Amino acid sequence: MIRIENITTEDFNALSFRIKGGSVYKVITNSDYENRKLLNVILGLQRPEHGRVFLFDKEMYMLSSKELNRLFSRVGTVLKDGGLISNLKVWENIVLPVWYHSGNKPEDVEEKVVQRLKEAGMDVARLEELMGELPGPLPVHEKRLLGFVRAALMEPDLMIYDSVFEGLNQEMSERFIKLTEKFHSERAGRTSVYITPDEQSVKGIKADDILRL
Repeated sequence: MIRIENITTEDFNALSFRIKGGSVYKVITNSDYENRKLLNVILGLQRPEHGRVFLFDKEMYMLSSKELNRLFSRVGTVLKDGGLISNLKVWENIVLPVWYHSGNKPEDVEEKVVQRLKEAGMDVARLEELMGELPGPLPVHEKRLLGFVRAALMEPDLMIYDSVFEGLNQEMSERFIKLTEKFHSERAGRTSVYITPDEQSVKGIKADDILRL
């Protein structure tokens, strides 16, 4: 699923690891900075000086832009800050990727969006209010939940979570964990990777393996 072979950048020296498909992994980094740099390498945003990066058994930095777009349509990412586009309303943020990659109309996915957010504990009144807002002023836990829903709509084979439980209270964290675990179990062979420098924040995740950088 993900294979890193002896990559060297200004931040990593001969780093290697492998994440098997269909598994749940925790990747514990040393800092938020290292977290971001590792994500950049995995998501094709920073080419290593040396070494190779494989995603779905394809050497990522050898692919064309078209091939990369096709590859990343199978990957969902939930960022620590939600990763929402500040000048688009919440509803536009949620439906943009699934419309772009699969051509699904917003009305085709509305029921799924509502169901996911209800599972996260959001009430209907808040949902209706939220969809027309810009994401900037929203609390970080709502941005992360919206980022999760946006990524989940793509039904990715690989889901990457970037420090999404940090700073949440226990109740909110437990609810979000259940949401990600349920999503993982909905498709056979789906892989879930939780990357964070705060191991305590992912203690509630039942993982097949833990990688410590």
